[in-house]
Amino acid sequence: MVSSVDGFYNYINERHSIYIRRSIGEAFPWTDDEILQTYSFCNVYRELDKVTVWIRENWKEPYADHPNLPFAMAVARQINWPDTLQEIGFPEHWNPERVKAIMQGRLDRKEKVYTGAYMLTGTLGGTKVEQTIDKILTPLYENPPPMHHHSLQDTWAEYLPYAGFSGFMAYEVVTDLRHSKYLENAEDIMTWANAGPGAKRGLNRIHGRPLEQTIKPNQLNAEMAELLDLASEYGAVYLPTLEMREIEHCLCEYDKYERVRLGEGRPRAKFKYKGETKWV
Repeated sequence: MVSSVDGFYNYINERHSIYIRRSIGEAFPWTDDEILQTYSFCNVYRELDKVTVWIRENWKEPYADHPNLPFAMAVARQINWPDTLQEIGFPEHWNPERVKAIMQGRLDRKEKVYTGAYMLTGTLGGTKVEQTIDKILTPLYENPPPMHHHSLQDTWAEYLPYAGFSGFMAYEVVTDLRHSKYLENAEDIMTWANAGPGAKRGLNRIHGRPLEQTIKPNQLNAEMAELLDLASEYGAVYLPTLEMREIEHCLCEYDKYERVRLGEGRPRAKFKYKGETKWV
């Protein structure tokens, strides 16, 4: 019943096989695993998620050489809802009053503005829209962080002093930039990831430690790198190349999976198949 490297890679292999079966038009449920049938788990590869695909196809690729691309990725992830981003348009010229008016208009029409995945606190003052535009994005636009083309980690660290950019949010933006000219040649793609709380619990499970045990960042990265090195042994033949981002991401999802399997709790989101949906 214990968590293991075998269990971790079994989860990765089966979750990606679901993506493949769904993509080629096979009928639901795409798996015999009752947990994966019942609850919602993210794709193994973030680049396959529908919102990420929209951002890539509509902003990142068409504006790959635009100097505002790093800022645009911050806009995209702070809002993270394609219908809103479509209405705003790629920020070739940043007009905060226009953007606030668009977002407020959506709220007034009772249309969705943000994803439900990210939560802003009220500590910055003002409405959520005012926080996003006036306290988070406009200061970033006016004083952008430097890009360290050789390093995901160094670029990630540059975002941390900015309001609204926790380790998680900074990592989201850096992950988008990893698939761009800015960071595509970073030297630490296969050796560094920002381990969030779920990934830390996933590692603790695999190593038989108390779930909330604190582990130093260097050890977290070493343990994630060890898991990545095992991909050739445990990964299915249909699994594309994994990077540290996928290991970190899947450790979080594996922690959710194990909570259900071991009777410790349940994820918030159940999977309710109603045919293909727009963004989820």
